[in-house]
Amino acid sequence: MASGTAMGVAWLNAAHQVIDSSPRILDDPVVVRLVGTTVEAIAEHHELFQSPGARELRAHVVLRTRFAEDRLEEAVRLGVRQYVSLGAGFETFAYRQPAWAAALRVFEVDQPATQAVKRQRLTAAGVSAPQNLIYVPIDFEAESLRDGLHRGGVQLDQPAFFAWLGVTMYLTEPAIDTVLRTVVSLPPSTEIAFTFAQPGAPAGDAARGPSPAERAAAVGEPWVTFFEPDALERKLTTLGFSTVRFLAPPEASALYFQNRADDLPAPTRTSIVTARV
Repeated sequence: MASGTAMGVAWLNAAHQVIDSSPRILDDPVVVRLVGTTVEAIAEHHELFQSPGARELRAHVVLRTRFAEDRLEEAVRLGVRQYVSLGAGFETFAYRQPAWAAALRVFEVDQPATQAVKRQRLTAAGVSAPQNLIYVPIDFEAESLRDGLHRGGVQLDQPAFFAWLGVTMYLTEPAIDTVLRTVVSLPPSTEIAFTFAQPGAPAGDAARGPSPAERAAAVGEPWVTFFEPDALERKLTTLGFSTVRFLAPPEASALYFQNRADDLPAPTRTSIVTARV
């Protein structure tokens, strides 16, 4: 079965294109086609996306993708030529890639069921896969990430940029460590951008709607692992990453949320980190 939360993220990205003001934090014309709906349908259900909780979640989703893509652009400028999206879900970078990505090999890694549904939706929407995209379906019950990457054509003796967005909270800590050890085993200049959940996030209420954790649990995908930033930084440096950078709320606000005409809120908690080998 395809991930319900992955489709929810796609809907949030699509809503950002339709109901939030320009300039958009993430400019993604493909995702509206991918979710299989129309601009008019999203606009008709405008109120579903405008509770305080929905706006916060939408802001987080588009922020994390935009920040990861900005870091990817910097990695490409420094010579990295492999981009691996772990748990790619319904992300659309490959189908709207800018000119600076032409030299990249783009690998979308995901569970086979989610990847199959995505490819069906893209075909139905008339969206073609670019020549530099490689799909890497991995059944993690039968194959390790390292073996799957090797089978998919990732050159493990060359640096790569990894995006791992909206995933760690669904995994056990040993499973997270296994992924991080795989990434840190690649050569210097390899980098990973990923999100994490801090403990003690506020619960939903009548005004805000369900919290992100409550939304995920409602579709059978509960959060199981949480990190304090200090503890996560220690883990990453212990594993062998040389540089760790958190996107703190003041920086996120200054980079992406200044002078907006809408009320899309800047984050109040740190939940995005990059680590470089």
